[in-house]
Amino acid sequence: MTPPVSVLMAVRNGGAHLEHSIASIARQTFTDWEMVVVDDASDDATPQVLANWATKDPRVRVVSNEKNIGQTASLNKGLRECRGDWVARQDADDLSDPRRLGAQMRFLDKHPDIVLLGTQGILIDEAGRKVGLLDVPCGEAAILWTSMMLNPFLHTSVVFRRANVLDKHGGYDEGYRIAQDYDLWVRVLNNSPTANLPARLVSYRRSDDSLSRAGRGLAEEEASRVADRQTAFLLGRSLSPDESALCAEFRRGLPVARRRAFHELQARLEKEFTARYPQCSSGPGSTQYRWHLRLAGAGGNAISVLPEILGAISCDPPGTLRWLRERFL
Repeated sequence: MTPPVSVLMAVRNGGAHLEHSIASIARQTFTDWEMVVVDDASDDATPQVLANWATKDPRVRVVSNEKNIGQTASLNKGLRECRGDWVARQDADDLSDPRRLGAQMRFLDKHPDIVLLGTQGILIDEAGRKVGLLDVPCGEAAILWTSMMLNPFLHTSVVFRRANVLDKHGGYDEGYRIAQDYDLWVRVLNNSPTANLPARLVSYRRSDDSLSRAGRGLAEEEASRVADRQTAFLLGRSLSPDESALCAEFRRGLPVARRRAFHELQARLEKEFTARYPQCSSGPGSTQYRWHLRLAGAGGNAISVLPEILGAISCDPPGTLRWLRERFL
C-alpha cells in the first residue's frame, strides 16, 4: 500500500550526521511514510550508512547516482521516485522533532486547500547545541509579503503536494544550485495557498564549512535573483539598482549605518504592497518585528542593536518577548 508521505533527502558525503538525521525520521510518531534518499555519488561512509538503514527498515529506499549531478538534479530525481501524495523534505545533517510529520499531516487534513506547509526551526551547531532560532512567517499574507525579501520557508521543514510541485511546476529549476527551494516556493505560493506552523519542529545544523566563499556568493546572487523577480511580480515594478542592493545587504546582515535606510525602504514597499493587496494588510505588520530581530542578531555591540530590539517591541510586543524568551532562556 502506498504511504501518504514520502520523505525526500539528497545527500553527498553525509559524514557524521546522516545516521542521526535518518533516525529522527524513524522516530516519528506518524509512521505511515517512505523515505527516498538519493546518494549523489558519495565517496565516504554514506553508502554503507544508507545500506544499513535500507536493510533494517524497508521504508527507506536508496537511489544511487553513478556520478555526481548536484543537489538540485538529485532532488528532482528523487522527487520522481516518490510515491506519496505528499513529499516531506529533510536534509542529511538536519533533524526532525518526533512530532513533526504528525503535526503537519493533521493540519493538512484540516486544511485541504494548502499545498505547501513548513514549520519554524531551531539553529544548532555541529555538536547539536541550540545556538539560535529560525523564524518564518505564519499566514498567507505574511508569507506573500516576506517572499519579496527572504525565503519564507525552511527547506528542511516543508511538506508539499507532489502533483502540484512536480506536474504543475516541473519540480526544482536546475538552473539554481543553492536557492532552488526559494525559486520553487515563490512559484508555488503565487498560485496556491501555503502556510507555516508556529511550532519549532526541525533543527537546522549550521556549519562554518557548509558553504565556501564562492558558494556564499552564489547563494546571495541566486537569492537576489529570486527576490527581485518576486518583487516585480507582486508590486508590478522592478526595484531600482539601489533598492535591490539594499535588500541584498539585508539578507547578508546590514551594517548599523544602513539600517535606517532599509527601514525607510520597507515602509515605502509596504505602502505599495498593501495598496495592491488590501486583503493582505496584516502581512507586513506580522513580520516586521522579526526583521528588526534579524538585524539585531547580525552583529554590533549592545548599544547598536538596542534600537532594533525597541523597534521589534514597538511592532509586536508579545512576539518579541516570546522570541527573546525562546532564544535566551
